[in-house]
Amino acid sequence: MCVTNSAVDDNRESHEHDVVSTSKTYRIWMLSPVPDVRFGRWWTAIGILLIGFAVYGLAAWLAAQRSGYFGRFPWTITLFFVAAIAYIVPMFHYIVERTHQALDALGPHLKDPQRLSELHDEIERRERGWIIRTTLAAVILWLLQSRLLSGSWGEMWERIQAGYVMLSFDIGPLFVWLTMNVAMSALLQNALLFRRLVPLLNVDILEPDSYLPIGSMAVTSTLVVLGAMALLAIMWLGGPIDWWTTLPALVFFTPVVVLLLLLPVWPLHRVLKAQRQTAIADAQMTLRAARQASSDADGALAKQAAALTLRRELVRLPVWPFDVGSVLRFTSYAIIVPLTWAGAALIEMLVTLLLE
Repeated sequence: MCVTNSAVDDNRESHEHDVVSTSKTYRIWMLSPVPDVRFGRWWTAIGILLIGFAVYGLAAWLAAQRSGYFGRFPWTITLFFVAAIAYIVPMFHYIVERTHQALDALGPHLKDPQRLSELHDEIERRERGWIIRTTLAAVILWLLQSRLLSGSWGEMWERIQAGYVMLSFDIGPLFVWLTMNVAMSALLQNALLFRRLVPLLNVDILEPDSYLPIGSMAVTSTLVVLGAMALLAIMWLGGPIDWWTTLPALVFFTPVVVLLLLLPVWPLHRVLKAQRQTAIADAQMTLRAARQASSDADGALAKQAAALTLRRELVRLPVWPFDVGSVLRFTSYAIIVPLTWAGAALIEMLVTLLLE
């Protein structure tokens, strides 16, 4: 294989650019636990489940040795902690991988292809300040939640100092808040990245490959939030159902789902809508000119028929970057949440009925 000097120089410049662009940023830490092997995400999920079961299994064993804890260990809540983290970490890795694939699919349509590597870096790398802010936000949310559950700061501190059992139970939400906060913050930033990417693309409504990857990426990004909402039903299995406990999740998570969908898609929708209107207007002018021509002119009727067909097809063109597959995927994701909640409610009612 022959490599020219200019190609070598281009590679060197690209490498130097990558070094500069990543020198002050760090890879998002939630991507690190997933090994670069076959079924790496599955191995990560299994590993988190095993660690979680070991931590809370020990807590359950210690609680069983104390009469004060007998029958009071909240196994469903701890199961939610472990299941949520085991879901969020590998799912976030999956979404980031799919986001890279969407960006690669859009690469041929970039006005400046040289920016592709820089955009890839922005997907999974963040500045130190972002890492600190997201961590502090998770700690603050955890402290507020612990304060509300405990009743006072002093009682919360006493619970944390009460030993391994209470400490493991109180620390669990911190890791859930941390993983969830990092995942949502990173995905929202990636949604904004694709929003800013729209003016940099040669979008053509007649070429779906130039815009459909954005819609697919937006749908996939909702998996973390919708999955976490579905897992909330685990906490219902251990006692009476308090419907109000799911309301904060709905209030907090639903706007995030809407933002993940609309932030990258809305500006693209406006571009596609404008292009369709322009194309329809051009087809209408062609039809008008064909109709004004003499009916015995060569090909006049054929031109009218062609213009009519073109106008009809243009009217049918979608102005949202979603194909049938993306719509079906999001519908299935969204349906899982109420189905899971309904299933958990039904199981709890059946168990209660049998015990009574």
